Amino acid sequence: MTELVDQLAVSGNLAGDAFGELLRYRNAETMEYLFEQARATRRQVKKDVLQIWGRVPISNYCKNNCKMCGLRRENQFVKRYRMDTQGIIECCQYFAGNGVQTFLLESGEDVFFTEAYMSEVLTELRKHFPKSKIILSLGEKNRDFYLKMKKIGAYGALLHHGTANSMHFKKIFPANMSPLLKKQRLWQLKELGYHAGSGFLVGMPYQTIEHVLEDVWLLKEFEASIVEVGAYIPTPRTPLENQRSGNGEMTLYILAALRLMLPDAMILASPTLDCVLKDGRVRCFDAGADVLLMDLPDEELLNRYGAYQRKNGRLYLPGDNIEKLTGQLKERGLFQ
Repeated sequence: MTELVDQLAVSGNLAGDAFGELLRYRNAETMEYLFEQARATRRQVKKDVLQIWGRVPISNYCKNNCKMCGLRRENQFVKRYRMDTQGIIECCQYFAGNGVQTFLLESGEDVFFTEAYMSEVLTELRKHFPKSKIILSLGEKNRDFYLKMKKIGAYGALLHHGTANSMHFKKIFPANMSPLLKKQRLWQLKELGYHAGSGFLVGMPYQTIEHVLEDVWLLKEFEASIVEVGAYIPTPRTPLENQRSGNGEMTLYILAALRLMLPDAMILASPTLDCVLKDGRVRCFDAGADVLLMDLPDEELLNRYGAYQRKNGRLYLPGDNIEKLTGQLKERGLFQ
């Protein structure tokens, strides 16, 4: 198994059978060695310079009806909200005041966020935060929309493909959504000059090792600049609320493999890992991640956003504390 890790580190890829073997027969020894190689690659390529991104959940409206997401259109228990420009600026000011200069604007598929509206938002953000980087995670907008945002100054775009397997896609996502269109949008973002990224959840219902392999190969083929691989969290009042959570250890394992496959990528430590593992986000850095994704400390806002339930066991997770999380990373010799 360690030989497979060495092959992955040298070539950046493995044949299908070999990669499947690496995932199926994961063990403590292989995991530790894979993590070591992932950290070595990050150290070599990134010089262990880590980033912090602040996530701003600007809207929980969504036109889609995905079976696993708490923002789904038919969830009548969600208290919907939509931030105005001033509200978005205030959230970014909080992060900037804590030394965070990259903002991830995230929402459901909200049709209210038109090209004209978001142009005004980004123009104001550029005025207030001229040195900041703005990442968009607003869903499947058309080419003209993303071209205009790029011209104003958007740095990156994150569009989760969900699952690369078409049959699996049909079991999770509504009929009006297309896996092919999602892939086309990803290539489109890359062609427009974005730092373009994607991702998926480990442990989704009906997911197999073969599906995960397809997801990983898509990220490799696409040469994703941004990668977010999280753990599936069942969300109340969704058709899949009674499913079990994804495996956090497997998620870290896949993150480490992706660091070897995509050495230059910005690999996010997703807050979903805190829901399935103690200090899950911090442990992502043991597996080669280089971006700490932070949420706002506003617990009411996080609960209203509700894409998934922030809960570890029976305990609800509090809002993020930047000093605490960076302190934990400093204890690991990072952020010094």
